[in-house]
Order: sequence, then C-alpha cells, then structure tokens
Amino acid sequence: MKRLTAFLLVALIGWNIVLTILYLQSKENSTAAGAAQQTNQKVESASVDITSDVTELVAKSENKVVTVTAKARGQSIDSGSGAVYKVDGKTVYIITNNHVVADGDEAIVTFANGKEQKVEIVGKDELTDLALLKTEVDFKAEAFVMGNSSLVKKGEYVIAMGSPLGIEYQGSVSGGLISGVDRRMEMDIDNNGVADWDVNVLQTDAAINPGNSGGPLINMAGELIGINSMKITDTSVEGFGFALPINEVLPIITELENNGKVVRPILGISVQPIEQLSMLDKAYLGIDSKVESGLLIVKVASRTPAAAAGIKEGDILVKFDGKDIKDYKQFRQYLYSHKVKDKVSIVVNRNGKEIEKTVILE
Repeated sequence: MKRLTAFLLVALIGWNIVLTILYLQSKENSTAAGAAQQTNQKVESASVDITSDVTELVAKSENKVVTVTAKARGQSIDSGSGAVYKVDGKTVYIITNNHVVADGDEAIVTFANGKEQKVEIVGKDELTDLALLKTEVDFKAEAFVMGNSSLVKKGEYVIAMGSPLGIEYQGSVSGGLISGVDRRMEMDIDNNGVADWDVNVLQTDAAINPGNSGGPLINMAGELIGINSMKITDTSVEGFGFALPINEVLPIITELENNGKVVRPILGISVQPIEQLSMLDKAYLGIDSKVESGLLIVKVASRTPAAAAGIKEGDILVKFDGKDIKDYKQFRQYLYSHKVKDKVSIVVNRNGKEIEKTVILE
C-alpha cells in the first residue's frame, strides 16, 4: 500500500512539472507572437504614410510634365522631357533642355492626358542648355510653382519626373536625396571633348536617365527646384545625377521669353591659351618664357570694344575686371557675368610690360 501511495505521489509531481513547462512555453510564444504582430503593424503603418505622401505629390504634379519629341523631315530624332513653366489662358510655356530640340526642324509635346501638340521654340540657349517652348491647348493646363533652389539642403528628399528612354516610359518617377548643392561642373557644349563652360548644379542620387533631360526636379512641397540635365550627368557612375538650379534657370528663361535669345556682351577678340603653347612657339612669337598663363590675342575684330580700347594682336590678356585669367573658359565666365555697356578694366602683357585698358562692352 505504501509503495502504491509513493508511486502515485511521484507521478502526480511529474505531471505537474510537465504542465508547468507547457504553460510557460505557451505564454512565451504568445508574447513573442504578439510583439511581432505589433511590430509588423507599426512598420506597415509607417510605410503607408510615406508612400501616400509621395503618390499624392506625384498625382498633383504629373499633368505639369510633358514628353518633348524633336523631329527632322517628319522623323523623330530625339526626345526628352519638359516642365510647364507658365500658363497664360490657353497658351502654355514649357522649359526643356536645348540639346533635346537643337537638331530638329520641329518639335511636339505630349501631355499626361495623351494629347500631342506642336510647339513653337520661343528661344534656346546653347551655353546653359536651356530652351523655352510655347503651344496652344484646348484643355486646362497647370504650371509648376517655382521653388527657391538657394534654400535646398543636402539630404533633402526630391523627385525627378519625365520620360526616360522616350514616350513609352512617359510619366516615370524616381526619388532620391540631394547629395550636394552648389556643385561646379564642366560642360562640353560642342561635344569636342573640351570643357567650354562651368555650371552650378544640384547633385542628386535620384535616377536621371536619357529622356529625363529637361524634366523637373521637385521638392516635397511640389515646387520646381531644378531642371534635370543629361548633358552634365555622369552616366558611368550610378546615382550621380545633376539638375540646373531653378534660381539660375529663371533669368535665362525670362530673357528667352522676352527676346528669343540671351544677349551676352562681347569683347571682340580671338584667343589661344598660353599654357597650350610650347617653348618653341613662345620663342617664335616673342613671348616672355616667364609668362605661364593668360590668353594670347591672335585676332582683334574691327569696330569692337577691344579695337576701340587699343588692344593689339600679340597682346596677352592676363586680367579681366581685376581677376587673373588662366584659360578661355574662365575668361568667358567673367565676361558673361557682365552686361552690355558695362565698363570693365583689363590688363594685357605687351612686350613684357603690363598695360591696363578700359573697355565698354557691347
């Protein structure tokens, strides 16, 4: 009897231990599952909030973006994107890149609603790679609100819109961060492998592909802060896109709208950089070997500011408006920062002596 009682007592204690273990495991799994469910719910909620902000912004902006197609003899030869800059009644003005329309004899734009319109090229500027288009529409069009690119900050989220690879991908959207502001990039205008001009750009890791050129870069308020450009985008590096800041675009567009072209001052000289001359060339031309930088003036056009100021062929331009001149790109940057009729001081080296001249730009 005692043995049976002992056996039953041991069995009861063992069963209680088993039940306790099972209960604790069940409680632990339930708690973990609840925590996981709660975590998933939080992640899902955050994702929905972020996505809805972007999709709402895109929905409000896509009708302000067009596909631009350049044609020659009726055949499509190039395509890009454009941003609606201004709407005046039924007249719509569109900003795009010059290189998108430069080689065509006509251009058309396709709006987000699928309607195609022939456009008039109001003006274009090769130096900044900008063009302004105009067309008449029979539907309600809407223009972008202009942002302030000087307020753009590194790390700010932006959206690039357009038609990468042509009309088939119209309305494509990519997003990313502003990677850098006030970047200086060289631009090869005539595609000869030599940089002709420096431009100030916004750098972004938002995808900017062929066909995005001329399209808008917008901030999270839906404001236009830049014009995407493939002309200055390094396609060999992933996530390395650039846009022309809208604060620098608008003065050019305003001048194109008013004059059909950008009027820049001239000096009236043809030059060759000294650094490109060999020691033999310098000796032949009688140039002091100590002169290592500047621009050799090889021609002075008649009835120009340079001729009026007494500048001669063989002079070496070493300073413009108090700034040292090293190459032609730098000289042109300084020259074009002025306006017609500005009075400017220049310094030339003539036979080893520096001579200061005053010119009135035309």
